Amino acid sequence: YLPGSFDKAPRNPAEKMSSNYKAWEYLIYIFGLCPGLLHTILPDNYWENFCKLVVAMRILHQKAIKLSLLKKARTLIIDFVKNFELLYCEKKAERIHFCRQSIHALLHLCDEVIKLGPGSGHTQFTMERTI
Repeated sequence: YLPGSFDKAPRNPAEKMSSNYKAWEYLIYIFGLCPGLLHTILPDNYWENFCKLVVAMRILHQKAIKLSLLKKARTLIIDFVKNFELLYCEKKAERIHFCRQSIHALLHLCDEVIKLGPGSGHTQFTMERTI
């Protein structure tokens, strides 16, 4: 099943991982296909945490976002980041390298949506589709 918001299936990532892979293809894999593909592979707590990020990103990439959904996205992102730190860092200083800056940057996405508008209007995905 390919979500209806995407016009075609992505190419094989094994063949294009280091070059020529488009942002929309990563978008399809990570936020469209991975929740289903990883459901039986990841332990439940890891999969549930990943799904929080997926739902939040789907909200933030809508063309119009209601304030109630923006609040929900913020809550989901905060929960995702907290759980990410617990799951991958385990409150151990020697594991902090698993918590990349991009994980922290997620906490600022909702504020950026308020300033710039939804991600659907200014992401690399949109730029690729326009060109």
